[in-house]
Amino acid sequence: MVLSFGTAYAGGCTSGHSISGLANFQLPSLIAVSGFFAGGLAASYSILPFVIGCL
Repeated sequence: MVLSFGTAYAGGCTSGHSISGLANFQLPSLIAVSGFFAGGLAASYSILPFVIGCL
């Protein structure tokens, strides 16, 4: 559900923005891919300590 909302809101899927959009030098794709990357970094830095602590 959340992925579907993000896909519709960003105007495409993550791989579509990364491969096709950046290859065509589209500014919205650069902004979307930067947001995807930043969100992934933030999620990994906030969740990973809890996962490692549980092991």
